[in-house]
Amino acid sequence: MRLLAMCALGVLAGCSAARDVEINGQVTAPKELAVGSALVIDFIDVVGAGKGARRTAVERVALDGLGEFRARVMLEGDQVLVRVIDDRNLDGECSFGEAWGEAHAPVGEDSATDVSLMLGTKVCP
Repeated sequence: MRLLAMCALGVLAGCSAARDVEINGQVTAPKELAVGSALVIDFIDVVGAGKGARRTAVERVALDGLGEFRARVMLEGDQVLVRVIDDRNLDGECSFGEAWGEAHAPVGEDSATDVSLMLGTKVCP
């Protein structure tokens, strides 16, 4: 009965199963690709699998160039989609001609490590 009451309180209070997760990795690009100084990385929580998976953008960080990144985000799922955009026009979106890359990473108990993002010039997602 006590557990049921606690669960009901959690629903009323809007609690979720989200936990604080550290994500780290590296952003790279082919040497022939000119990269600007306004990179943004989006962290997207993935809950579920396949077409029924729920994807929620939970955090955005800015980088001033290629290299390592580290962030702490609140995630509910056991997978995170990490997307980087070379946001040259500073509109916060992947626009035509801007390089971008993404990677799915499994989330352990409290971390997703060694996420490797490679910028490329394919069509924006």
